[in-house]
Amino acid sequence: MVSTLLTAEDVAHQLRIKKLTVYGLIKRGELSSSRVGKQVRVSQADINSYLEASKTGPGTKSAPAELPAERGTSIIISGQDACIDLMMSKIAGTGEAVLRSYMGCYNSLFALYNGRITMAASHLWDAETDTYNYPYMHRLLPGLRVGVLRLAGRMQGFYVKENNPLNIKDWQDLARPGITMINREKGCGTRILLDQKLAGLDIDTSDIQGYTRESSSHLACAGIVAKGGADLGCGCARGAESIKDINFIPLQLEWYDFVFRLSDKNTSAVRSISSYVGSPEFKQDLEILGGYDISQTGRYEEF
Repeated sequence: MVSTLLTAEDVAHQLRIKKLTVYGLIKRGELSSSRVGKQVRVSQADINSYLEASKTGPGTKSAPAELPAERGTSIIISGQDACIDLMMSKIAGTGEAVLRSYMGCYNSLFALYNGRITMAASHLWDAETDTYNYPYMHRLLPGLRVGVLRLAGRMQGFYVKENNPLNIKDWQDLARPGITMINREKGCGTRILLDQKLAGLDIDTSDIQGYTRESSSHLACAGIVAKGGADLGCGCARGAESIKDINFIPLQLEWYDFVFRLSDKNTSAVRSISSYVGSPEFKQDLEILGGYDISQTGRYEEF
C-alpha cells in the first residue's frame, strides 16, 4: 500500500500549526520527512508517529535522547526552546560538531552532572525561594562547580480552547469538576512548576482529570488542547503562537538559563555561546523571535 505524501501546508492544516512550525519540527528531527525532487513531503504514517511520540499514557515515561555514557570530545547541548536554535546556528559557524538533546531540565542537569552533555538548559522554579534555577545547583549538582548563564525570561501558563469557554484563569481551576488537562512529562520545568503549585494549594493530583496523561513538548501539549483532547495544558507562551484555535493564559514569568561545568568555561564552544548571549546581537535576535523578557539576558553567576 502506497502512503500519500503531504506538503508542509497539508501537515500544518492537519496539526493546526503554522507551516514554518512544520519545517521547524522537520529540522529538529521531531517529524520525519522525505524529499521529492527539491520539495519536502511527509507521509501520514510520519504524522501518526509524531503524534504518538508526543503523548504518553499512565505508567509510561518519555524517553530521553540516547546519549553516550561519556560525552568524550563531543559538544552536546540539551534544551527545547527556540532560542537554543540560535545557539546551535552560532556555534555551528565555528566549524565544531555540535549535538542536540531535547531532554527536560531535570534529566539535562543529571546528564551534566554525569559528564554526558556540555550545556544544560534549565527553567526550574523553587517554591521555597520563589526563584529559578540557582537553588537547584547545589541540590542536583553536589560538589560540581558550574556557571549559570541567563538566556531570557519566558511566560508560563495555560493553553485553553479559543475564547476560553470554561473561563479558566488560575492554578486553582485545575481542581474544578469537569475540567480535563494534558500534563507534561516528569522532569521538565513546566511539570515541576505545576506540581509545586498544586502542592502549595493542597490540591490532590488524583482529583485532576487527565493529570496522568503526558505530552513531551509545549507544541504537542497545545496541539492536543486545540484538537479537543483536553480543556487545558501547561506550557510557555511561544507554544501557543504556533497553534491555531487556542488561547494562552499567562500565569508566571520564568527564567531560562544555560548551565555548564566551570572546567568547560574556556572551551571554544562555551566561550562562543557566552560571547553571543552577552552581545546586543542576541537580544536583537530574541526580539525578532518575540515573546522573551531580555531584561536579565547575559547575567552570569558561578556556584
